[in-house]
Amino acid sequence: MQYNAKVNVNRLKARYSFILAFFFICFSVLCVRLVYLQVFRYDEYRLKSKDNIQSKTPLKAERGIIYDRNMVPLAVNVTNWRVFISPRDVRSDAEAELIAKGMSDILGVDYETVLKGAKNKTIRDRTVKKKATEDEKNKVLEYIVEKGLSHAVHTEATSSRYYPYGSLAAHLIGFMGSDNGLLGVEAYYDAYLKGEDGYYITSKNASGESLENSYDAYVKATDGCSVILTIDINIQKMLEAELKATYIDSKADNRVAGVVTDPQTGAVLAMATYPTFDLNSPYTLDEESMRELNALGLKTGTSEYNKAWSDALYKMWNNKAVSTLYEPGSTFKIVTTSVALETGVSRVSEGFHCGGSLKIEGYGSPIRCHKRQGHGSLNFAQGLQNSCNPVMMTLAARIGNQRFMDYFIKFGYTGKTGIDLPGEALGIYHEREGFNTVELAVYSFGQTFKTTAIQQITAVSAVANGGSLLEPYVVSRIIDARGVIRYSKTRTEKDRVISEDVCATISEILEGGVSGDGGAKNAAVDGYKIAAKTGTSQVRDIRDENGNSYLYVGSCVAYAPSDCPKIAVIIIVDQPKSHIYYGSAVAAPYVGSFLKGALAYIGIEPEYKSENAVTVKVEDYCGMIVNDAKKSAEKAGIEVEIVGKGETVARQVPSKNTEINLKFGKVILYTEETDAETVKIPNMVGRDASEAIKILTDLGLNIRINGVTDYGKGACAKVVAQSHAGEEAEKGSDVEITLRYLDGQE
Repeated sequence: MQYNAKVNVNRLKARYSFILAFFFICFSVLCVRLVYLQVFRYDEYRLKSKDNIQSKTPLKAERGIIYDRNMVPLAVNVTNWRVFISPRDVRSDAEAELIAKGMSDILGVDYETVLKGAKNKTIRDRTVKKKATEDEKNKVLEYIVEKGLSHAVHTEATSSRYYPYGSLAAHLIGFMGSDNGLLGVEAYYDAYLKGEDGYYITSKNASGESLENSYDAYVKATDGCSVILTIDINIQKMLEAELKATYIDSKADNRVAGVVTDPQTGAVLAMATYPTFDLNSPYTLDEESMRELNALGLKTGTSEYNKAWSDALYKMWNNKAVSTLYEPGSTFKIVTTSVALETGVSRVSEGFHCGGSLKIEGYGSPIRCHKRQGHGSLNFAQGLQNSCNPVMMTLAARIGNQRFMDYFIKFGYTGKTGIDLPGEALGIYHEREGFNTVELAVYSFGQTFKTTAIQQITAVSAVANGGSLLEPYVVSRIIDARGVIRYSKTRTEKDRVISEDVCATISEILEGGVSGDGGAKNAAVDGYKIAAKTGTSQVRDIRDENGNSYLYVGSCVAYAPSDCPKIAVIIIVDQPKSHIYYGSAVAAPYVGSFLKGALAYIGIEPEYKSENAVTVKVEDYCGMIVNDAKKSAEKAGIEVEIVGKGETVARQVPSKNTEINLKFGKVILYTEETDAETVKIPNMVGRDASEAIKILTDLGLNIRINGVTDYGKGACAKVVAQSHAGEEAEKGSDVEITLRYLDGQE
């Protein structure tokens, strides 16, 4: 028994020792773990503990404003109200239902969605409506006070982007996504515009409620910088009006685009694509895009429909002036002739002969001129003014492949312009190794290579400004919230490409083509020296069933005044469907119309007045002695017709303040009340201008001329539009006719 007791004691001691050792090991492991957590992972768990007793609230930075060059706001911020629920504070399902009912009635949101969110206790903040109006916010506040829901439903002021002018300069300004700019200046300068968000941290009590006036940290938001564009809103409006007009008239299938610049600095004064879209509703397709989408006959909601809708949206957003390539056609002849004079391979007085085509070694058939019968004998200047392809090919052959390519590079066609907008496309062209005799010939008149509108106007502006290739830009300054200039941009010369003397000569030739019988005479503006060149090129990417190109791009580039340019413009009409598709018809008239308004706006006074365009405002002759009224009118140069035998003027046609053309108009003064003599106004559309004017004036009607005023150059201009055709009108009434040359080709 003693032996057994001793054995049992020893076993018991061993068991105790094991248990003690086990607990010692566990305690040691626990101590090591505690040391590890409290020392080595201290920062991590300190932050986790702070998350449980603190709340971090973001402070949104105010996005910078975008202004035009005259500080007119083009993109601003407006206050909206976010309505949100704190589901953790919703006390019951009945209260959740009350919230869902009120929010759906006031805000027009889905009842079930709000109810589901209000019952979800795992989240602290559930947005009901992101952009509620002031009126909706006030109704929500009234409702939550009335129902005792202030602990669970809240509102906060938020800021959203607003564009005061809607679609104006849409492709250039761009628009916002949820947080960042997605297009145009909004995207390119997003880092400057968005600023830096701040935040504040508040402590919470055991119930998770914030303790008022207790901030553990506060970081102030830094508002974004304001951006000042080079764009002039009034010039932008003028450009967009002309783009819309040519789009409607030409029925362009692939939109139209235009750019206006200051050729002396490279600053972009206007840029647009039409059809455009509303910046305040950028995901809504324009009418034309919707028609094209619906014409596909796809079922709404299908993957095919969704893809087509997405493609249409991106096409609508595409800045055609910067991101779309086209063949410049005859507008490139400005470059070819400039290089020819610069390299000395020709002179202005040199004579050429155009037989309608020219045989180029390595090409099967002769390459034709746009004038199939040929221009006959002409000099260098006439070759450019009349857009003769054989003259250009002859000049290019003299320049030579390598030297021509040297200047092609110098004028910037092998690189991007560097404009400060996203998505600039790089042109398509032959490398030196593949630039042979045939390529040289067709490049000379602007075909088989592709460029962009911004690239083309930049190259032409180098000739306009005396030889400097400049970098175009759309932002002149960026200013932070304190008024400090963070960025500025001025004239940046990339290269000297041509001499001043050559530039002056080419400008003079181009002006002669507008004021004389050249292909760009539809771009003429009465009283101003306009240098312009038109172009028509084929769309080689789309062919008919026989493999032939059948679509065209018509364009016109111009600058004025030609001897001291202050403004340059290019308009491109992509795939016009009108029966006349030449740039001289679909682009040049609208360039001229634009320059007429723009030159007056920037303060350039006309140098002369065509006798066909001299107008004067009619005075108020009513009540005057007949002889006095007649003398007053004739002193102003107005022809007068007296009707009746009274001594004083009882009535007059046209009425006072009406603009009357001195060459074609007259005032009829009635000295007694008589029945008005009326005539039926004939439709003159399609007739020669001189014939139409004679018919209308013989009927005793007053004529106002739109379009070209010097209508007798070469083939007479035609009437392309007229007011009041077919109507009965009193003699002396006003009839407006629009004149345009339809003989120009290039």
